[in-house]
Amino acid sequence: LLLEDCVEDAEFQRIPGLLIDLYTNFVLLFALRLNSLKLAQIAVKVSQQHTLPQQAVEFLECTKKLLDDAASGSSPLSSSGGASSSKEGEKEADKVDTEPTLYLKMSVGQLFLQSGNTEKASELMEAGLKMLDKIEDADPSVTASVYSLSSQYHKVNRNFDEFYKNSLLYLAYVKTETLPSDFRLSLAVDVSLAALLGEGIFNFGELLLHPIVTALVGTEFEWLHALLKCFNKGDMYAYDMICERYSSALNRQPELVKKADSLRNKITLLCLVEYLFSLPPDSRSVPLDEIASRAKLGSREEAEVVIMQAMARGMVKGMINQVSGVVTVSWVQPRVLTHEQVQGLSTRLESWAAKLNGTTSALVAQ
Repeated sequence: LLLEDCVEDAEFQRIPGLLIDLYTNFVLLFALRLNSLKLAQIAVKVSQQHTLPQQAVEFLECTKKLLDDAASGSSPLSSSGGASSSKEGEKEADKVDTEPTLYLKMSVGQLFLQSGNTEKASELMEAGLKMLDKIEDADPSVTASVYSLSSQYHKVNRNFDEFYKNSLLYLAYVKTETLPSDFRLSLAVDVSLAALLGEGIFNFGELLLHPIVTALVGTEFEWLHALLKCFNKGDMYAYDMICERYSSALNRQPELVKKADSLRNKITLLCLVEYLFSLPPDSRSVPLDEIASRAKLGSREEAEVVIMQAMARGMVKGMINQVSGVVTVSWVQPRVLTHEQVQGLSTRLESWAAKLNGTTSALVAQ
């Protein structure tokens, strides 16, 4: 435990080469007596003191070889007295990667990504995801390392949907409060932007309920938190107010500027879905003119186009009567609700229960 504290300590990490010397001259003497995953985690922390990514890769590869040799009984540091046959050694080498080696591989993948070798990083990421499927009850740190590499890979390639998905998976296996504050804020900004920019992301409830977004509050990126809440509610008027109030901050985000039309279309769809979801079950025949007004659209024809887009995306089901200018909705896609939305749903259910009780009393009286 004391050794882990040393490698985690910021003061130790700031002294160049200290952790490398500690590992080489001290830890290696009893390395194989440690829990192998703990050894891998210590090695990853120590590798961060190498100034060049290639040096860190070589260091981690040596640690991986040490663990592989120990598994096959051929490590000079192994305390095992029995000699293994070459056949047994080959068998051990062919086994599915253990958690420590998977953890090390994901860290190597991160280093390849940092040095610009996305092809090698992609190979390790794909292999890591497959290996993770084969490990039952994997340690959370190992699972987090796989999704961390995957999310960073998709960030580099500007695949917003995949980055968002893998970042939430990563966050599911770490304690947000233990993340360094600067990394926590950076991740909160990146995930929030990905949620807005992802073409297939229309549910913001899960992100808004996660403590990671609280890192935005009280910072220069607080407008992002407001924007997420605005999209979640499908509030067109609040969206326009935020765009006007924080125009300079928004203009500093080139991807948001580039995809301004897509963002407008996304919040229009969310405005439609949120409005239809809020309607009572017996009032789901809505005039197109009403939808056009709520979504700040110019005509019922534009409202019709938005409804058809929502239907094509599987967000709503229903029928449009072009003659009468009415849409009848039979189903709205379920969403992760925030606490505020759950409270609203509770109020609606209470209203529905009261109406049901009234109907029941009337029938009994007859």
